[in-house]
This record gives sequence, structure tokens and C-alpha cells, in this order.
Amino acid sequence: MTLRRKIAASTIAASLAVTAFAGIPLSNKGLAEKLGASAVVYAADAFPSSDVINKVKTLREALIATGGLDEVNALRTAIQGLSIADRQTIAGPIINKLVSEFTGTEQTDLKVSLSNLLVDAIGITYDADLTKLEELRTNYHDDLQKIATAAEVDDLTVDDIVAYFLKVQDEVVDVVSSKSLLELKQLLSDADGFNAIMEEALASITGSYDIEDIFLYYGVTTEDVRDAMNALKDAVSDADLFEDAALALYGAYAYIYENSKVPPIGGGGGVAPGVVEELVKELEGLKDKLANATDEEKAELIADAVKKSQEVIGKATTLKNLTAKIVDGLKVYELDAKETVKILENVKKVADQLKESTGVELEPVSLNVELGEVSENGVSVSLVKEILEAAAGTIVSGVNVTVNGLGVTIPFGGTFSDDLDLSINWSEAEDGMVGGLPAASAIYDFNLSVGGKDTTEFSHPIILDLPIGTTASLDEELLTVAKVLEDGTLEIHGGRLTGARIVENRPTFSSYVVVENKVSFEDVARVEAWAGRSIQVMAAKGAIIGKSEGKFAPDDKVTRAEFAKMLVRALDLESNTAKEGFNDVSADDWFASYVAAAVEKGVINGRSETRFAPEATITRAEMATMIARALGADNSIDVDAALADFSDADEILDTLKAGVAYAAANGIVEGKGAGKFAPNDNATRAQAAVIIHRALNK
Repeated sequence: MTLRRKIAASTIAASLAVTAFAGIPLSNKGLAEKLGASAVVYAADAFPSSDVINKVKTLREALIATGGLDEVNALRTAIQGLSIADRQTIAGPIINKLVSEFTGTEQTDLKVSLSNLLVDAIGITYDADLTKLEELRTNYHDDLQKIATAAEVDDLTVDDIVAYFLKVQDEVVDVVSSKSLLELKQLLSDADGFNAIMEEALASITGSYDIEDIFLYYGVTTEDVRDAMNALKDAVSDADLFEDAALALYGAYAYIYENSKVPPIGGGGGVAPGVVEELVKELEGLKDKLANATDEEKAELIADAVKKSQEVIGKATTLKNLTAKIVDGLKVYELDAKETVKILENVKKVADQLKESTGVELEPVSLNVELGEVSENGVSVSLVKEILEAAAGTIVSGVNVTVNGLGVTIPFGGTFSDDLDLSINWSEAEDGMVGGLPAASAIYDFNLSVGGKDTTEFSHPIILDLPIGTTASLDEELLTVAKVLEDGTLEIHGGRLTGARIVENRPTFSSYVVVENKVSFEDVARVEAWAGRSIQVMAAKGAIIGKSEGKFAPDDKVTRAEFAKMLVRALDLESNTAKEGFNDVSADDWFASYVAAAVEKGVINGRSETRFAPEATITRAEMATMIARALGADNSIDVDAALADFSDADEILDTLKAGVAYAAANGIVEGKGAGKFAPNDNATRAQAAVIIHRALNK
């Protein structure tokens, strides 16, 4: 155990935890004998990690279901009935240190207030209607800030104290539950047995709590906690109340574990305990069933196994109701390493067994951290390196954080291979305008720390899923993601509109906003009927720009470099790490990064190993093929059937026929009239805008 955790055994939260289980160390025949062998099989892993209110409600429901609420309330009533003098005696070893830096009346008042907080907080877990929590927040907030300020802690809250109490309690149950009957009896026969339980529990706690910093600062010790606990037991005097409450509380945890009403600690998905093991066994048994099944039966069995596996993994990887604390106006969340690693291990078990039994390899998934609606102006989410390392070799390829309708997906690996700290702040676009353009979303400021270092450029792009607001007066197809530069101007980056949101891959981080970007050109009247809308949309997305102010030049031929940029920008293929090795492409060329990205993705090939020919024009057949590659065309297209309507299909190079067929079959390209495709004609800028627009819609 670290020194920090050893000292932290003396926190108020730890005091509350030992109170709940105070009957254990004083009775050699207590817990183990009364519960029997069958009871000592549970762990606290099924308990929900959530906000304090949800967690308290869940525990109380379990106490009602198991008939243990009366026993727990009896202890609570006895504790709350203690006199002021008793309370100060109980809390004295701890409180005297907390108020040591204060004097006179202020010190006296603080002693009374904090002594009452210590005793009142003990009963919060069992409060029938949770009014007590609000009372604690109201009655003790100011006094908590006094001791917090002296310890240089920004904002110590009652919720932080109660949340830590619940976490300690979880770990105590976990430690006790993992012991065999023999181990438990031996432990309880030792006068210091419960201290050993507490130390083991505290060593397992992850996360950061302000209350720990407070007690480290004031030097409260483990002995202070033990003295407070013993004084509490002496004041209540009826040892049976403690033992009965301990048994009832343990039974409630066991009930939660068995019934799995809520996700595990750490928000570890909605999978009931035992479900993964049962599914793995079922998948193991599937081998024999498949060996004796008809082809039709095999298909049905495999489809059912895949569906069940996807459902279990989907629930397991959905993390909800995570506990947070407020730091500098942000709601801060930290994924519990131990619990998240368990989730990843379970995902691997299911996916590996499915593959072994059926040969089916599941598609990659993300850890989905669902934070819901947050009233603060920002959030921060942290994942330690241990989680990323555990994800390696599993189908979990990244983490997706959603909050207030916003989504951010970070892929694991490459840049993202060390401790990750993602922070997101949001603010309204002032007067609905940003950079002179109408805003359709809030302004989102993204920051990422990797291994403790601020990181703005990534080896693999992060996916932004930005919610858009009311668009009644806006042209939705002209909405685009824009980067807000330091001088307030915008850099247009495009994005794919999906319902009431817009999705964009970003290889860099900054501040982003969704705006309506209307771009007009003076020279597109002749092509307006068939290309006007496509030109407008592609220009709005920043995929195509004019040749000069107000001039689009729709009939100009498209060069290979221009088309590389159009595709990369329109279809979100940008990369910070792609490198090209062509002799005729310099790193300083405006198109270098686009050529590199397009070549890396296999969209465009060089004319030779060393020559790209950036200024060479592009044919219609080449353009169709590049589009097909960008969209991930497969080999399922009947090439001859798709090209049957073109009388000049024989003029298409054999290496390009499949791409043209795919584009034609999917309505991305059409003939030039008279039943011809004209594959070797040079593509124009207007034609390029049209087929990229169609590709984007597809």
C-alpha cells in the first residue's frame, strides 16, 4: 500500500465504512458463522458506480428486498440519537486535527459542526428519501471550505466525502467476500483483523478524492480512525446493533451482485454477473452442435451466437453513471483501471471463444463512456495507460465519450498509447455568428493530454460527432465543421451530416464549431442545372475552392493533385503521418499532404514508383475508379452487367473497369449521352464536384 493510501485509511469516509461493518472484528462467530459457507462467494464488483443519489437508492432497494433495512436503520437511529458531547468525543481524534489551525470561537464552532457531519454522514446510505444528503450539503458546505482552503483544496464537497465512503465500503465488501470461511474466521479472531481488512480494501481503491488531500495535509492517522470507531461503539453500547447492521449490509451487497440490477462499479456496463461465463460456456458447447448440424442449422446457430456475443459485449462496454467531481468548473471523470480492465478481459473471452467456435471474428468496438446531460460548462475524462494496454489484443479499438449530445471517439494505439486526459469545454456562439458565418452549434474547445503532455496532432484521426441546434433558417447541406483560429477567423473542414449532427475526422485538436458556409461563383450559370448544387455544397465543405475570387472555372480539366485534395477533404481522409516518396512531389507543395493521404489509403496510385504526375489531367474512368476505392468498393459487382448500358465500355482499361462498374451501379457516375461513358475524356471541375457530392451522400 502506498503511503498516501495508508494515511487515507483515516479519512472520514473510512470511518464511516468501518462503522457499517463494526460488528465484524468484535465477534469471532459473527459474519462467517451467521452467513454460512454459501454466502462467502460474492464480490462487490456488481455494485453500481454512479452519482451518490443513484448509488444510495440502489443500496436501499437491496436492503428492502433482503429485509435488512430495519437492522441498518436501528443502528442509524442509535447513532443519530447520540448527544453533542458523545459526538465530540467520538470525532475528537480526527476533528481536533482538522481544526488545529483555527482558534477561539471559530475553532469551537468548527469542532461542533464537523463532529456532527461525521456522525450524520454515517446514516446517509440508509436515508429513506435522501433529504439528509441535501441537508448535509446545506449545513456543512461552508465549514468544509474552511478546512479545504487551508489545505489548498479548491472545493471539498459533501458529495466527495460520501462518494469516497461508498467506494471504501465497496472495497471492504470485496475483501470480505473474497475470503474463504477459514480465512475469514482466522481474520476475525485477530483483534486487528478489521484493520487488516481496511488496509487491503484501501490499497485497492483507484481514483482521486479531495478528502484524501485534506487528511494528508492535516496528518490524521489510522490510529485516529480506530479510536473514533471504538468511541462510537462504546457510545452506542449495544454491540448487537453493529453486528446485525453489518450482516444486513453484507446481504444487500450479495443481493445486488446476484440480481445485477445496475452496472458494476466503475460504470462497467450493464452485464449481469455470470452472464459472460455462461455465454462462454454456451459458445464452447456450440462446437459439438455445429458438427452435427445441417448447413441451414449451422447458419442459424452461428447467427444466434454472433447476436448474443454482440449484445453482451455492447452492454459490457457501455459505461454509464460514472462518479465525477467538479474541478475548475469541469466535471471530472476517471475510468477505474481495475474495473475497466476486467471489462476488457470479459470482452476478449467472448470474442475469442466466438471465433474459436464459429470462425466469426467480430468487428472492432469502442468503450462507450456515456456521461449524459451535464449542466457544467465542460467535462474531463481520464484513462490510464493500463487500460490501453489491456485493450491491445481485444476487439476494443478505442473510447467513445458522449456528453450533451456530443461524441468524441479516440482510437487506441499510435499517439494514443499512454495515459489519456481528454477535456471538452463548450460555450454558445456569440450572437449566433462565428467568423461572420451563422453558427449551428456551440463552440467546442478540445484539449488532450497524452502521458502528461499536451497533444494537438495525432497519428490516427479522432472522430468528432457534433450536435447541431435549430436550423430552420439555415441550409443544412451547407453546414460544415470549422476550426476557430486564434484571430477569430475560421478554417473550413467539411463533415458528414447525419440527422441532427455532423461527423468529422480530425487529425488535430482545437476549437470547432458548425457553421453554414454559403459560397457563390459568378461563372457557373452554364452548368447550374446539373452541377450547380454540387459545386455549392462541395465549396461549402472546403473540398473545392475557386480558381480566383468568385471564379470556379467549371470547364477546366482536373489535375491529379486537385482531385487528390477534393477526395481527401470531402471524404475525411486527412492524415498527419502519411508520407509520399515521389520525386515530383515536394514536401512544400500545397498538395503534398493530400497526395500522401490519398496514396496511403490506396485511393490514388503513382504513375510509377517514383512519379506521381501531380499536374497531369485525370480521365473520367480514373476519376470513377478513385471514387470507388475511396468508398471501399468490394468485388461483388457484376462488372459486365453494370457496364452493359455503355456502348464504349470496351474502351475502359481493364484495370479501371471494376471501379467504373461500382460507381455506375451505385449511381455515382453516369454516361455523357448517346449511350456512351467516354472513359478517356478528361474530367472537368464541374464533373468532379458532382461525383464527389454523390459519393459524400452515399
